[in-house]
Amino acid sequence: MKSWIFILSGVLAAQLVLAAVLNLTGEDYGTFQAEEKLLSFNRQTVDGLRIEDGTDSVVLKKQEGTWLLPVSGNFPASQRNVNRLLDQLAALEKGWPVAKTRGAARRFAVDQEQFERKLTLLSDDDAQATLYVGSSPGFRKVYVRPGDGDDIFAVDFNTWDAGAKADGWIDKDILKLDQSMVERIEMPGLILQRQDGELQLVDLDQKEQTNGEASRGLLGKLAGLRIQSLLGTEAEPEYRQDEPALEVRMIREGGEVLGYRFSKPEDAAYYVLKRSDLDYYFKVAEYIVDPVKETTRENLVQDATGEVSGEPAGDDRDEQDDDASAAEEQESETA
Repeated sequence: MKSWIFILSGVLAAQLVLAAVLNLTGEDYGTFQAEEKLLSFNRQTVDGLRIEDGTDSVVLKKQEGTWLLPVSGNFPASQRNVNRLLDQLAALEKGWPVAKTRGAARRFAVDQEQFERKLTLLSDDDAQATLYVGSSPGFRKVYVRPGDGDDIFAVDFNTWDAGAKADGWIDKDILKLDQSMVERIEMPGLILQRQDGELQLVDLDQKEQTNGEASRGLLGKLAGLRIQSLLGTEAEPEYRQDEPALEVRMIREGGEVLGYRFSKPEDAAYYVLKRSDLDYYFKVAEYIVDPVKETTRENLVQDATGEVSGEPAGDDRDEQDDDASAAEEQESETA
């Protein structure tokens, strides 16, 4: 029994000594503040970005100050999204490495052959910096490994901000127009023309006026069209562009005419749009097009009193009721 006590006492003493040594020689992890940049690159000379996910890949190129998608015929990329990603990469700082072995790189999915994302920053097609983005240890946290080292770090980063498909980078606001520059809208059954700064229906009679709120709403929908994705530059038969569901003409200040042709593939839950000034066909959501398609002249007109056409204004109804009551009283007195 005594021998067991001596053995256990020796083990405890060894643990205490080891703890003391660690306290004296160990690093203070709790007070460490990351200051060294994770990636070394010159933001001003970066003119290319390649993103891979092991299955898909996309390359973005900067030409004359604008980020483009070569795989999509140099279609403009979302400048805001590209610059946001570059800002995030430039701001990443090193913390204490969580691991640095080849096995850990595979386990955390930051290996050369196994990764969630591989980001390569290019300058004249030469790599300035490479970052492997791996699995996530927690919300908005990911493991990363710079391509020039073995150290693996956990950093704040959203992998979804670095998609590897071209459609995730296109400028989806490419069709947006300055509303104040639109002078005329032509649609089936109605024409709006700008007069005194507002779009007015052109065929009003003396008892009608344009519903300003409704006309501004229609203009906002057309001028603010947002696309879902690109469908290429070829008119495929399934687009059914020869059977348009809606055609619209918008004339801008200066006389430029923009023609919009919306068609709907069979059993599709979206519309195909071709705008006359662009070579591309676009996919546009139903919820964006349907309200425009369903707009009629009746939606844009009201009677000259400000009420919806067909309903007398509130004051007029009161006056009519008073006149009717007076007439009934006069008839009673005569009788």
